[in-house]
Amino acid sequence: RAVYHQGEHRRTYTGWIDNYGDVHIGYYDHETGQVATRTIFNDLEVDDHDNPSILVDGNGHLLVFFTSHGGPEGIYFVRSVRPEDIGQWSEGRLLKLNSPSQLEYGHESYTYTNPVRLSEENGRIFLFWRGIDGKPTYSTSEDNGETWSEGKILCLPGRTYAFRRPYVKIASNGKDRIHIALTDGHPNSEPQNSIYYMYYQGGAFYRAGGEKIREEGDVPHHPRECDVVYDARLTGEKAWIWDVAEGPRGRPVLVYARFRDNENHLYGYARWDGGKWNGHNLVNSGAWFPHTLEGETEPEPNYSGGIVLDHEDPSILYMSVKRDTVFEIEKWTTANEGRSWNVEAVTRGSGKDNVRPCAVRGAGEGNPLQLMWIQNTNYLHYAYPGLLWNRYRAGFEDRFMSSIKMNLSAQPSNDPFTREGILELMHRVADWQLANPLPHGSYRRNQLDWLYGAFYTGLMRLYQVTGEERYADEMINVGEQTLWQPLDDIFHADRLTITDVWADLFSERGKPEYIDRARWAMDIHLARNYRELTDVRFDGSPAAFEWWTWCDALYMAPPSMISMSRVTGDRRYLEYADTQWWKTSEYLYSPGDSLYFRDDRYFDERSENGTKIFWGRGNGWVIAGLARLLEDMPAGYENRGKFEQQYREMAHKLLRIQDEDGLWRVSLVDPGYLDMGESSGSAFFTFALAWGINNGLLDKSIRPDVERAWKALTDNVNRWGRLGYVQQVAGSPYPFFDHQWQVYASGAYLFAGCEMLKLLGEE
Repeated sequence: RAVYHQGEHRRTYTGWIDNYGDVHIGYYDHETGQVATRTIFNDLEVDDHDNPSILVDGNGHLLVFFTSHGGPEGIYFVRSVRPEDIGQWSEGRLLKLNSPSQLEYGHESYTYTNPVRLSEENGRIFLFWRGIDGKPTYSTSEDNGETWSEGKILCLPGRTYAFRRPYVKIASNGKDRIHIALTDGHPNSEPQNSIYYMYYQGGAFYRAGGEKIREEGDVPHHPRECDVVYDARLTGEKAWIWDVAEGPRGRPVLVYARFRDNENHLYGYARWDGGKWNGHNLVNSGAWFPHTLEGETEPEPNYSGGIVLDHEDPSILYMSVKRDTVFEIEKWTTANEGRSWNVEAVTRGSGKDNVRPCAVRGAGEGNPLQLMWIQNTNYLHYAYPGLLWNRYRAGFEDRFMSSIKMNLSAQPSNDPFTREGILELMHRVADWQLANPLPHGSYRRNQLDWLYGAFYTGLMRLYQVTGEERYADEMINVGEQTLWQPLDDIFHADRLTITDVWADLFSERGKPEYIDRARWAMDIHLARNYRELTDVRFDGSPAAFEWWTWCDALYMAPPSMISMSRVTGDRRYLEYADTQWWKTSEYLYSPGDSLYFRDDRYFDERSENGTKIFWGRGNGWVIAGLARLLEDMPAGYENRGKFEQQYREMAHKLLRIQDEDGLWRVSLVDPGYLDMGESSGSAFFTFALAWGINNGLLDKSIRPDVERAWKALTDNVNRWGRLGYVQQVAGSPYPFFDHQWQVYASGAYLFAGCEMLKLLGEE
C-alpha cells in the first residue's frame, strides 16, 4: 500500500480511495519535499476496501491494481507511462482472472489486490486477491503484466456456510519466497477464527519448517494443512490476521489481534524460531475504532486500530492503541524476539483517532519516512454512505472524513517572502483545512454554503497557481456530488459563492454541466424586475435575504455573476452585478469613512467607546469582492472606473488604520474594543491590497505595509497549517481566540498567498 523506490528519484508512493469514490496515487519526494497526487479512476465506489496496491517493476514503472468491493467486474490494472512518474497512465485494463471452472464454489467476486514480483523467477509477478465466493486466489504473469494466467484458488476451507472467506496477508523477499498468513474466515462469522501460515517457493507451498503442503498445480488445500500459529479452538478467543514479514534467516513473523470479547482487542506477536512458533501477547488496544451511530449495534466490532510490522526489520512494529479515549500510534521495538519491548509514542495528545498504520515497504534504516496512517475526523462504516445510504442521513457531515499522515515532522518555512516559502505555507493551510473540514459551531454544514464557497474560491486560486490535480479533484467532486446546482434558496447571495468555482472549472474544461444549473439560478435573478423592485433594507425586512442587504453579500454574489459573464460572454450577468452593487453601496457605504456598515442596524449604533461600528471581516468581504470582480470585469467596461474609485478609497482607509503589528481589528475604527489582530478580515485585506499593487491601482510604495500584513498572518499559521485568531461566524465585532479557525479564513489566506506570489514575481 506504500512503497519506497530509489532510482532517478527517491520517492515514497502510496494510494487511496477518497470519500467520493475516486482512486488516487501520490508520492512524497525525499529530495524536494514535494507531495504530488494524481486521480487514476473516478467514481469507483465509496468503500475503503477499494484501496489500490502498487508494484514497482524492474524499470521503475508503477503497476497499480484495484477493485470494487466484492464486485464481479474484475481487477482494474493501470501502468505509469514513464518510470517513477504518476503524471500519465496507460489506458486501464480490466482483468477477469477468476477461473470459470471454479464458479461451482460460489459467486464471482474481486477484492483486496496484492502484487508480488520474484526476481529469481525471471521477474514473475504473482497477483493475489479475494476471488470467487471470497476465496483467496492468485494469478501470475511472466511478461510484466501483459498477459495473466487463469486464477487459482490458494486454499479452500470447509464450506460450512456461503461466502466463507479466509483473510490473507502477503509479504515477500522479492527474490524467491512469498510469505502467506491467513484465517478461517471473518471473525464476525467464525467464533474460532485461527491464524495460519505457509510460504511459496519454487512452485510449491510449504509450512515454516519446510514441510511441503502441495505443488502449485495441485487442488487447493485446507487452511489447517498450514502451520497453526494461533489456535482459537484452544483459547476460545477468535483472532484476525494483520501482517506478516520475513525476519532474519528468512524466518516469518506475524502480528494479529485476538478478541476476548468485542470490546477488548489484544494484539499478538508470533515468530518462527526455526523449530516452533513463539507467541507473545502485547497490549489490549481497546475496542473498535469506527464511530458507532447512536442507538445502533456496531456492524464491525472487530475493526481494531491496527498493527503492522516493519518489513525491513520485523523487530519493529507499529500499532494503534486506544489511550484514554483516542487511538494513538506507537512504535514498539524488541531486542529479544518479542519477550520485552521498548515503546515510543508516534502520536500523543491527539484530538482524533489515528488508525491503520502502514509501514512503508522498502524504507530501510535511515529513511525518514517509515510509516503512514489514517487520521479520522469521521468514520462510521467501511462503505458509508454507500451501504448505509438508505438507513441514515448521508449529508456532507456524515461522509468519510479521513486524512493520510506521514511520520515526518512538519517543517514550517523560515521565509514567507520566497516562492518556495509562500507555496509551502499555502499547501500547509490548504491541506490542513481539507483534513479538518468541519468548522466550529453546532449548525449543520453544507459544502455549497458560503463558508465552503469562500474556501473553495481560495483553493481554486491555489490550483490555478500550482496545477495540482488533487485540488481540482476536490472541487469537481463537490460539484458532481451536488449535481452542480446551488442550494434551493437561490436568491440568497451566499448560495452563489460556489458557482464562481464552477465557472472557473468550466472555463478550463469546457463541460457545460458545470454551469448549466448555476446559470439557471442566475437567470431567475435577472428575470425579476430588479431595477425597480430591489429593496436593500435589512432590519425587519421580510425580503432581507432576497437582495444584497448586508455587506458580506458583495463578496458572495457579484464576483460569481461577473465570472459567469466572463466564461459565457453573456453581458447580462455583468450588468446585474453592476446595478445591484451600487444599490447596496448607496445604502451601506459611508463615503466619509470609506468603509461599509455591515447592514442598516449599525447606522446609528455606537461602540462602548463611542465610535461607529465598522466590522473588520465585513469590510474584508467587500474589498476582496471588489478585487475579484475587477479582475473579471472587461477593461473597457463603462462603469469600471466607479468600482476602481471605491476600491482605492477603501484601500487607502485600510492602510491608514492598519495596526503596527500588521493586522486589522474586528472593530476597524475602535481598536480599543479588542486590540488584537484578527486573521480572516486581515487575510482579505492583505489579498486586496497586494492585488491593487499587482494591477496598478495602488502605488508600490505601500508594499512594506502589505508585507507586514502577510508576515503577521503567517505568524498565525501553526506548524500543521491551522490559521488561528479567526473570529467565528458573525455579523459584528466580538471576541475571538488564538485556537479558533474557520474554513473561510483559510480561503482568504490562499487568496493572499497567491497575490504575494505575484508580488514576488514583480520583484
